[in-house]
Amino acid sequence: MRNKLNQSDSQSFLDSISSKFSNIVNEFDTLKINVEASEWTETMSILKNEFELTYFSWLSAVDWENEVSVGDPPKESVNPHFEIICCLSESVEGNLVLVSTKIEKDNPSIDSLVNIYAGSNWHEREAHEMFGIDFIDHPNLTKLYLPDGYEGNPMLKSFELISREVKPWPGDVDVEGMPEDGKEEGDS
Repeated sequence: MRNKLNQSDSQSFLDSISSKFSNIVNEFDTLKINVEASEWTETMSILKNEFELTYFSWLSAVDWENEVSVGDPPKESVNPHFEIICCLSESVEGNLVLVSTKIEKDNPSIDSLVNIYAGSNWHEREAHEMFGIDFIDHPNLTKLYLPDGYEGNPMLKSFELISREVKPWPGDVDVEGMPEDGKEEGDS
């Protein structure tokens, strides 16, 4: 049974990757490397070729924004940006690494990973469609989900949910108590 993400019993993987990357965090048995956007593809090539992280698991984005259309704004003010996060692993020791970078929201673009990890193709298309992020040199940034002519990027915090304009969010759901709470149906 797998009980932690990094399965290597030795410190060798952590030591070797820490010697190569300065901005690395180990939280909850997960290594996360924070890199500058300009180092994005170079970092991925190094991780694939030197550290044998050949399995591309996923890529996604986070819209860090203070102004939100739906839901609660962040508890603390943030510097608006996109965070791109990618998960890579290798199959021998089960080591897993997250790689994160920040890009500006006014020109949301970053180099594509398709030439390094072919599996990033679909993930980059999804992030492009949902967040409006341009993946430079991606071979085919076409839509996956939304119909042609659809305007906007639904995963942006600023995206207006038309359905909530028509019917407001219901708020807290009124749930009946459980029998062990001592209230029978119909009691007030």
